[in-house]
Amino acid sequence: DITIETISPLLSKKMDGFGELFRNLTYQEIGTGSILSRAMAGIIEGKVIISLPGSLEAVKLAMENIIIPELSHLVREASR
Repeated sequence: DITIETISPLLSKKMDGFGELFRNLTYQEIGTGSILSRAMAGIIEGKVIISLPGSLEAVKLAMENIIIPELSHLVREASR
């Protein structure tokens, strides 16, 4: 999967903490298998872009623990 490598050059701002936090949460759920987990967030043309692993569990983890709690902050950051 080259999604992150494809999207990264298009980002005007990368939110490094998103991937770091996602990996930490994944570690709490699945342990050391989290080293293979890749996620990223950033901004392209004033829009928040988020790339997550394709499993339902990964999406649920990110939505419940990062995206929904930080949604207003993410939108504000994108509109700067």
